Amino acid sequence: MTPRDDRWLHAVFAAASVAIVVLVGIAVAREVHRPLTIDQRLVPALGVVDRCVTCHDEAKHPGAMLDRHPVERFGCTPCHGGQGLATSANAAHNAAPDWERPLFSKAERDAACGACHLGTNAPIATVATGRKALFDRGCSGCHTIPGIAPPDHAPELDGLRDKVAPAWVRAWLTDPAQLDAQHKMPTFRLTKPEIEALLAYLWTLPGAPLLPVPAEPQGDADRGKSTLARLRCATCHKFEDRGGDFAPDLGLAGVKVQPAWLWNYLTDTHRLRPHTRMPGFRLAPQDAADIAAYAAEQWVPDTGVLPWQKFDGDVEPALAPKGQQLFVDLGCGGCHLVAGKRAPPSAPALDRLGDRHVADLPLPARGRPPADVPAWVAQKVQQPTAFDVPSVQRARMPTFPNVRADEALALGIALASVHAASPPETWLRRHETAPFVPPPGETGQLVARFRCLSCHRFGGQGGDVSRVPLDNVGARLRQSWLEGFLRVPVTVRMDQPERMPVLGMTEAEARHLAGWLTTVFGDERIGPAPAFIPGDVERGKSLYVQHQCGACHVGDGAGTMKGPTLDGARDRLEPAYVVALLQLGPDVVPERRHPEQRLLPDDARALAAYVLSLPVLGAVPVP
Repeated sequence: MTPRDDRWLHAVFAAASVAIVVLVGIAVAREVHRPLTIDQRLVPALGVVDRCVTCHDEAKHPGAMLDRHPVERFGCTPCHGGQGLATSANAAHNAAPDWERPLFSKAERDAACGACHLGTNAPIATVATGRKALFDRGCSGCHTIPGIAPPDHAPELDGLRDKVAPAWVRAWLTDPAQLDAQHKMPTFRLTKPEIEALLAYLWTLPGAPLLPVPAEPQGDADRGKSTLARLRCATCHKFEDRGGDFAPDLGLAGVKVQPAWLWNYLTDTHRLRPHTRMPGFRLAPQDAADIAAYAAEQWVPDTGVLPWQKFDGDVEPALAPKGQQLFVDLGCGGCHLVAGKRAPPSAPALDRLGDRHVADLPLPARGRPPADVPAWVAQKVQQPTAFDVPSVQRARMPTFPNVRADEALALGIALASVHAASPPETWLRRHETAPFVPPPGETGQLVARFRCLSCHRFGGQGGDVSRVPLDNVGARLRQSWLEGFLRVPVTVRMDQPERMPVLGMTEAEARHLAGWLTTVFGDERIGPAPAFIPGDVERGKSLYVQHQCGACHVGDGAGTMKGPTLDGARDRLEPAYVVALLQLGPDVVPERRHPEQRLLPDDARALAAYVLSLPVLGAVPVP
C-alpha cells in the first residue's frame, strides 16, 4: 500500500470517528430530551389540572399532610401555587409573562389553607391570629370582611358633650396615646381644622337627658373608696396603678368626666349607654355620689396640670356640617354607634384579596415593593403613610397603635385567604362554634342587663375576663352555691387577679340565673352521683397526699394557690363532676386546666369523698 493510500485510510477513519461521535451525541440528546411520561391529577371541582407528580414523589411529602389532603382530592397547586399545567421545572415554579404566578411563599401557603379552613379557630396559627386581630383592631368597621363581625368595643358618641370637655376631645383626636398608653383607637393624622370640624359635629349629638344630682346627702370620698373595693371595679378598670385593662383606665376620670354625667351613668348605666359592655349595677344614688366624690379627689393629675389643658377653646357650631361629612368619610360610624346605629363600611371591601397579585395593588411610594399580598397588607397596616402620594393623595387608612410585625403579617395572611369564589362546600371546614343566643324572656333580659357575655364565654362566644368558660357549669357547680355566689361572689381561684364584680342581684334574680345555668349547661360525659362507702374519706386523704394535690390546691388550710381552693368543695362542687374529673382528667375540665393524671374508679371515688368532705375553714362541721 502506498503512502497516499495510507493517508486516505486515516482520513476515512477520522471522519467515521467524528460521525460516530456526532451520531452518539444526537442519540444521547434525543434520549435526554425525550418527553417524560406525563403524570397528572385532575380535580374538576376545584378547576385543577396538576402535573406536579410527574417530577415530585408524593410519598416523600414531609409530614402527614397528604394523609388528610390526598393529591387525588386536592391536587398540589391549591396549596403550593405554581403552574399546574407546566411540563418543566422552570415553567412550573417561576413567574413568567405568560404564567399567572410562581410558587407560593410560606405566608401564601398559610393563606391557601385558610381558604378552606374557615373561622377564628382555624388550625393554622397565623390564620387564626390574623382573623382575631381583624376583629380586635376594628378592621370590619371600615371594610366588609367575610366572616369578621363589626367591632363592638368603641364607645357610643351620643351625649359626648355632657360627658367630657372639648379640650379632651381635641387632645384625643390629635394623639390618643398622650391620654391613654393602652388605647385601641387608630390615629387618623388629622389637621387642626379637621379636628375642629369633627368636634363641632360631635357636639350636635344629643344623648339621654341627665337627671339632676341630689344636693343632699353629699358624696363622701372615703365611702366611695370602700364602695369601689366592694364592687370590685378593679377587675375591669385600672386606677391608682392597679387593676385590669378590659375597660377604660380611670386614672384621670375625676377631671375627664363631668360629675353629673358620672353620677347618672353609675345610677342607670344602660340609659346613657345602651350598648356598653358594663353591667347595670343598679347603684344607689348615695353610692354613686360617693364614687364621684372619690374620683374628684383621687383620679386627678399629680401635678394639677391637665394633659389636655393646652387644647382648650370654644366649639365653633358653624363647622358642624363639614365635621359630619368628615365623620362619614373617615368611617367613624363603623366603630362608634350614633343614635344606636352603625354606619355602613366606608372603605373598599376586602372580600377577594386572595385573588389579587401584588402587581395589581397600589405600591408604596417609598421603599421596596412587597413580595406577596400578605406582605403588602402588613406594610399597609404598619406604614400606611408609605402609600401617600405627596401633593396628590393622602392615605385615608389610619395608623394603628402597637402593631407587631408578626401580627401585621398574620392580618395579611387572614385577608389573603379570602376569595371571591369559595371552594365547594364539601371542601370547607368550619372552625367556629355556633353563636350563643341568649334565651328570650326574663332570662335573656338578665343576661343582657348583667352583661354576662362581656366577661364569660359560652360555646366559644363572649369575653375573656373570666378565664373559665361556662359551657358545663351546670355539671360542675351546685345550684344552691351558685345562687349565693351570684349575689355575693367569693374568691375560689386565688392565683387569678380577676374577681367577679358584685352586680347587686336580688335573691330572685340570682335564683333565676343559677337555675338556668345549672339546667342548660350540662355535660353528657358526667354520669350520676357516686355512692360513697365507709372508709373512702380516710383512704382518699392518703391518695390526696400520694398524688400531691396540694401542689396546686389549697385543702384543709394547706397547699398552694395554682388551682381553685378545695376548702368548701362539698358545698360548691357536684360529686359526679369530682369523680369524673379524677377519672377522665382534663377532658371534662374547662380548657383542660388539670394534669393528665387519671385514676381508677375506686381511687377516684375515694379521693372525691375526701375532697367533698372539706368544709369552708371556720365553718361548723355538718354531721
